[in-house]
Amino acid sequence: MGVVADSEYVFANDALAEIHGYADAEALLGTAWATLYRLDAEFDERELLTRVQETDSWRGAGEARRGGETVPVELSLRSAEDGVVCVVRDVRGHHRAQRTERERERYETIVETTCDGVYTLDENLEFSYVNEALCGMVGRSRDQLLGTNVMDLFVFDDQRALADEMRDRVVSGDLGTGVVEGTTTTPDGERVHLEARYRPHPPPDGEFRGSVGTIRDVTERKEYERDLLRQRDELETLNRINGLLLEVTQELVETPTRDAIEQTVCERLAESELYQFAWIGEPETDGHRIRSRASAGIDDGYVESVPITTTDTETGQGPGGRALRTGEVQVSQDVRTDPTFEPWREAALDRGIQSAAAVPLVHGDTTYGLLVVYATRPLAFSRREQAGFETLGKAVGFAISAIENRNLLFADAVVELEFEVTDSRLVFVRASDRLDCELTVTGYVASESGDWSVYLGVDGTPPCALDEVAADDPDVERVRTLADGGDEGLVEFVMRGPALNEITDHGAMLTSGHVDDGRGRFRIEVPRTTDVRRLVGRLRSTYPESTLVAQREFERPVRKARELRQSIEDQLTDRQREALYRAYHAGYFEWPRTSTASAVADSMGVAETTFHYHLRNALDGLLVVLTEVERRRR
Repeated sequence: MGVVADSEYVFANDALAEIHGYADAEALLGTAWATLYRLDAEFDERELLTRVQETDSWRGAGEARRGGETVPVELSLRSAEDGVVCVVRDVRGHHRAQRTERERERYETIVETTCDGVYTLDENLEFSYVNEALCGMVGRSRDQLLGTNVMDLFVFDDQRALADEMRDRVVSGDLGTGVVEGTTTTPDGERVHLEARYRPHPPPDGEFRGSVGTIRDVTERKEYERDLLRQRDELETLNRINGLLLEVTQELVETPTRDAIEQTVCERLAESELYQFAWIGEPETDGHRIRSRASAGIDDGYVESVPITTTDTETGQGPGGRALRTGEVQVSQDVRTDPTFEPWREAALDRGIQSAAAVPLVHGDTTYGLLVVYATRPLAFSRREQAGFETLGKAVGFAISAIENRNLLFADAVVELEFEVTDSRLVFVRASDRLDCELTVTGYVASESGDWSVYLGVDGTPPCALDEVAADDPDVERVRTLADGGDEGLVEFVMRGPALNEITDHGAMLTSGHVDDGRGRFRIEVPRTTDVRRLVGRLRSTYPESTLVAQREFERPVRKARELRQSIEDQLTDRQREALYRAYHAGYFEWPRTSTASAVADSMGVAETTFHYHLRNALDGLLVVLTEVERRRR
């Protein structure tokens, strides 16, 4: 407090001197009052003293000069007989409290509006504060979280190690920020991945007093990382499958044996860290149980432990049985929960198997076997992997088909099998028996669509009579009369014959066929390396009333014939060969012609001009080959 007279301090106490930074009150006396203050008022300091004397008093705020700085003050002035009494109060402490409160409110706003969870833990690792974001993240209220041990809510990689680390850092004086990842499950059952950052409280006595930190929901990031890893694994798998395709092609060209190709496929898959083992099998002669032909990897006797069949029984409902029945890739993504995997579940889990894929080895309408691959992780076969395996299955099937046919083409010795067939399910046998006629196979041609055109000489009945017999046969698409001579002639059967598929796809060739009075005789040539027992079994599974009546092995002058045929194969395209063979078997080259160009073109499913184009090119190719042969002979 002080007294002002004639605009100067004439009295001051020590408290006022301290506000202005003077050593004692005496030093403040004689100082002009207006030079010591800057007021929050609409008039200046010099006018204030005059106004107080006129109005008796004034209260307000301002700043008091203190050396080279100012301090906030509140002033109270009133008029007196000997001057103006001035009371000044230092409000710096009050302002600091207000500023602290404002800062606290600002921090609380930041903490409550941030998207990250914010928390504090006490010395027992129990929550002492949580913000709304954290509550929403874990699906619990503040009341449910406060006082809860953080280890009861979150699952970290090593919880005990985490707690020990927090305390060890306090003792060592390392109060930096630590990062840890974990998971929690919400009351709704949702699994949330979290990243927690924490910093221990500065300890006054070296003891752990809790920590403060933030928690962020990183579920989307984790899923993205898993997707990247899954895509990387898929890409690696697809690259391996593409590599297998190249190796299979090389095996076909360099060492064309079926066993070598099958073993290569199994070994390449088993060498990958993605799969535990792989094997290739085929149905046994009875067509039911699948036996192994090649395998690689660590199976510990798994394949032999439980039978796999193609039937509708329990052992035929797994991926293998389904793949052979449907001709499509089948998978079991989790053998632990897949009900169709029940017969093999225990044996599979004992060996660490978590998922399996079965891939049919197909070419055209023929399935040569089955590739089965096992992995030690669930969900191992994505759609892209399945598509890659489907391509691999077709490539291997094509290779096997090519090898079987190549073996017959280049065989120096062949085996002739003669069958007697009385099965009425074969349309030729049924027609011969019902119409009391003779039918002779004069040739057959495979079409690009997978159908077969079988040409039959007819004797003893009008050729058109065969239409009625074949009308309801599921294997016959249509019958076309090529030549009608009353009770004899030539017909073309367009059909999807399972027997013909079995014969040609296994490297065999039908050389003759004659049916009389419901009894047929068919001769087939196969390479000497053919599994005759298996081929006979497959044919009998199609037409049970079939009997192998003769088996003969003979040498043939193969070299010149082989060279000539190979030259023709190299010279003509598939469509040129088809046009040539169809024209020949349909009697197009006979005189008079049995079939017209229009009829042969129709059987090929092309325009007549297209047929002529292919035929002319085929004849030109034949002349090139024959001219070269004649030149060499001379």
